[in-house]
Amino acid sequence: MFYPKDNVIYDELREVTIAAAVTKGQAVLHNDVFGFYFAAQTDITKVVALVYRMRQVLADKGTGTATVINEGDRLYYVVATGVVSPTVVGTIGTDSYFCGWAKKAAGASDTTVLMNFDGTRYDQLA
Repeated sequence: MFYPKDNVIYDELREVTIAAAVTKGQAVLHNDVFGFYFAAQTDITKVVALVYRMRQVLADKGTGTATVINEGDRLYYVVATGVVSPTVVGTIGTDSYFCGWAKKAAGASDTTVLMNFDGTRYDQLA
């Protein structure tokens, strides 16, 4: 999940239609960008904002020694686990999506990391 910071500074979003209910922060690949829903929506007749660039986002990350993230690390959303990682798991663009850079370091026991989110190059190593 992705969580916009309280003082939201987003660069780009688009309004999209949904086929099923979505939750705030839910990650999704939509057409040519990877992003997350800005708000929850249960009514499929309404549109919802899909954020694909945002300067300050808290993202869920795994815990343990293999998930230490340094400031400036490239981050990848791992589809199987639903968390970000500094390591590509499986195939980029299918199993892992490039989604931005760490703005601050996050230790092994941290459950989130502050990042600069960019889902426009999801299928590239960065």
